[in-house]
Amino acid sequence: MRRSDRLFQIVNYLQGRRIAVTASDIAQEFDVSVRTVYRDIQDLILTGVPISGEAGVGYLMARNHCLPPMTLEVGELETLMLGAAMVNSWTDATMAKSARSLVSKLKSVLSDKDREIFAGTALFAPYSTMQIPWTVDFSAMRAAIRDKRKVKLNYADEKGDLTKRIIRPLSLSFFGPTWLLHGWCELRKDHRNFRLDRIQDAEILEDVFIDTPETSLRHYLQRHGYKDGLHD
Repeated sequence: MRRSDRLFQIVNYLQGRRIAVTASDIAQEFDVSVRTVYRDIQDLILTGVPISGEAGVGYLMARNHCLPPMTLEVGELETLMLGAAMVNSWTDATMAKSARSLVSKLKSVLSDKDREIFAGTALFAPYSTMQIPWTVDFSAMRAAIRDKRKVKLNYADEKGDLTKRIIRPLSLSFFGPTWLLHGWCELRKDHRNFRLDRIQDAEILEDVFIDTPETSLRHYLQRHGYKDGLHD
């Protein structure tokens, strides 16, 4: 990787992170030495990129920093198109509309060459008879996760027995063809996964919750060794 490309990627890597990233982590991500990372970070700071932190502690970048226009590789364009196709087919109408809007906006800012590549991407995720329907409002669950609002569920187990739960919703995960709502269950006092297709009804409450070390999604992921490479 050229140094100019690596500097751009480091900025992209730091952008939006909530906790400081160590030079060692950056070095491992880009397969360079820690000393190279120190030099790269210093050069980025000198060019005006708002990175704070220091060697041995970690680095953070101001959230309002905007990246300059980027050039995408063929694999990245294909990834975006496939991801948008999967969202279009496997979520709800609201997210499907957002996926189509994203593709349209991306096409409008691509170069003629990249637009041609993007239009010719032969990667699809069509609707499938394997899809398991659900009645819960998918976008409402996303909003509850964002807003940290508790949710009251009427939930049926695999035998059809109903239980009432109040959960702190933390994430939605796709294990095709099943979607899972993950949260901290106040009844069980532990993390639990709930299949969307088994939720009989859901009410988003006014109660707002605050993550604790025990109830947070980060704690659950670390405890079970989960790592997806996108949310690090």
